[in-house]
Amino acid sequence: MNKETLKVYITTLIRRIVADDFPGMASEMAYMFVIGIFPLMLLLMSVYAWLGKKTVLFQILNTLSTIAPNDAVNLLKKVLNEVMIFEHGGLMAIIGFAIVLGLSSNIFAVITKGLNRAYGLQETRSFIHTRILSVVMLFINTFLLFICTNLIVFGKVILEFILHYIILPPEIIHWFLVTRWPVAFIALYSLTFLNYYYLPCIAKHNKYRRKSILAGTMFFSVFWLLGSWLFSVYLDNLNTYNRVYGTIGAVAILMVWLYYTSIVLLIGGEMNSQVYKKLLIERSSSH
Repeated sequence: MNKETLKVYITTLIRRIVADDFPGMASEMAYMFVIGIFPLMLLLMSVYAWLGKKTVLFQILNTLSTIAPNDAVNLLKKVLNEVMIFEHGGLMAIIGFAIVLGLSSNIFAVITKGLNRAYGLQETRSFIHTRILSVVMLFINTFLLFICTNLIVFGKVILEFILHYIILPPEIIHWFLVTRWPVAFIALYSLTFLNYYYLPCIAKHNKYRRKSILAGTMFFSVFWLLGSWLFSVYLDNLNTYNRVYGTIGAVAILMVWLYYTSIVLLIGGEMNSQVYKKLLIERSSSH
């Protein structure tokens, strides 16, 4: 891609971000994330409890705290410690699970709406279809996150277990421990890829669908990790927000972080849209 082409691409991208009102859409998404993220945490806890690893959710949050704002993560932990909706069992737990499932799936429903706007698409799927898709993607993300976290958090434990039976060279042991962290990036990339692939209302058998989402997936994975880490460093060193927001400062930080997540997700979707449209134009001109 030459400089002129890159300039046109970036200019078009900025124009589309403004025309599609991504800042406003990101605000809506951030609000829905706040409404849905606590039920999502409860849902994850209940699912992991059934898998026999209830505490893994707190380990996920501890891992997240290395890049995300500490106060936002601590707020999530505090709510989880205070709300134990699934520990009593019975009918109330079933009703609570159904409500939490509905609220959690709203996160993926609003992502779908934002990505459709990025592609300039009208939703043609039925409400039931999109809701089932949201629930399915919720569980896919949940289980992939579970597997990834076990590899990262319990990688050392697994290695020690293997060493009881097999003697491994020090180089392999070092390589195994180091590669646990790239696994986190690969997992984030995979989760983002799946969401970009399945959520927008694009024809299922469109051959350009997979190819068009690689750039946006990489953009989101890199800039979300980098932006979250920089935001966390800024807050840790310039802790001034409590002077403005007082006791609700953690909530404000959570909102800003989720807003940043939303805007980066939408920009990645717009990048995918630009690549997708370019591929369609090239196909039309070749015929």
